[in-house]
Amino acid sequence: MLKSSDLLLLLTELGEKGVDTTPYIAKVTTSSNIDLDALKFINANRQLDVTKFYEKLRHSYNNKKSKLYINIVKDEINPKECLTTLASLNLQILLFSEVAENKEMFLSHSRAEEITRVLNHYYKTYDLIPCYKLLKLIRADLFALESSIGRR
Repeated sequence: MLKSSDLLLLLTELGEKGVDTTPYIAKVTTSSNIDLDALKFINANRQLDVTKFYEKLRHSYNNKKSKLYINIVKDEINPKECLTTLASLNLQILLFSEVAENKEMFLSHSRAEEITRVLNHYYKTYDLIPCYKLLKLIRADLFALESSIGRR
């Protein structure tokens, strides 16, 4: 997910384009957590690739083309669904990264490396706990991003 340094970079880019980002930069530099107001401001002025990605997943679910979105937002998920959800998400991230404006930032924000790591750990140990924990983090990321665009 996004780090404070990512928010500062994005706010700086917006500032260079003439957008007044001063109050948000001040909030981000003084907060130890991700500032949701700054995230909302950034998404309003330049939608993040990761936000576009989750919007695409939601749209696919709404059009009955994919269950990936609903599997991410479910409260309870069985072991098989957890693994297939993470593996499917990893593939969709890879595919979307080809059209992302900033591939490296998108891959970082979408937790691609973390997904690969927990799946690899599962393949070696059959330990599902890291998979469940990561899926919960991804769910929280998705909810935060949706909140930043007024969806939740």
